[in-house]
Amino acid sequence: MLRGGLQAKEFFFSLFTEESCRVCKRPLSVGSWLLNMQASAGLEAKPALLHEWNALPCYSNVLCQQCWDELLEAVPIIGFCGAKEEYSFAVVSGASYKGDVRKLIHRLKYEGDRMVVKDLATIMLFGWRMAAIFLDRQNAILVPVPLHWRKTIKRGFNQSDLIAREAGKTLKIPVCKNALRRSRSTIEQQKLERPERFANVASAFRGNPRKLKDKVVVLIDDVCTSGATLSACAREATRCGATKVVALTVARTVLRKELNADATIISTELS
Repeated sequence: MLRGGLQAKEFFFSLFTEESCRVCKRPLSVGSWLLNMQASAGLEAKPALLHEWNALPCYSNVLCQQCWDELLEAVPIIGFCGAKEEYSFAVVSGASYKGDVRKLIHRLKYEGDRMVVKDLATIMLFGWRMAAIFLDRQNAILVPVPLHWRKTIKRGFNQSDLIAREAGKTLKIPVCKNALRRSRSTIEQQKLERPERFANVASAFRGNPRKLKDKVVVLIDDVCTSGATLSACAREATRCGATKVVALTVARTVLRKELNADATIISTELS
């Protein structure tokens, strides 16, 4: 069964609206088949109306079944930041930052397509079982990596916040979006070399001790590249009294060393 009245409502309206797969661009709406019986079924992709994660249904109306099946082949990745320092923490990503996963993230961040949020959250949760090893769910909170307020206004949303809220519904873990804030604007990380990225975000975040003290913090972000932003957030969360920090991202860029594509757990130093 579909989870919740809102999801059921979305499913109902999808029967009478047209959408195209966000990856392959083929029309996938069930509605176009219902409203136009003469349309060629061979030209229309079958929608992935339901896909499951951990036996819980996750509804999608933006991916066709073929593209979703290909995304199911994604291999979660685990790495570690700051292994030799007191704020050492695990970084778990649902997939590599390439191909269709990269396309979906760009659809959200740069085209404002919020309809892909559910699928991005599901991809991120491919790695949840790895992340859960490192934390106590009883005291856990999901903390989205914050944007500076100017960038939030310009973009219209914080993609990490949207993904965190969707993941929180499945995990039944509260989202605390104001536990961290970005206290100063920084240069876009993708414009910088790796050493510059750590300097760019140093002391760029401020935490709320009332919300972080004695909590297990699960940092949520869309992509992990160098680990600089996540490290800065983890350092501040630890300073504010968090007992544990784990990072969970949708994707991460290719690691430095060559990896076995068949591996289910990949461990490497990020800093």
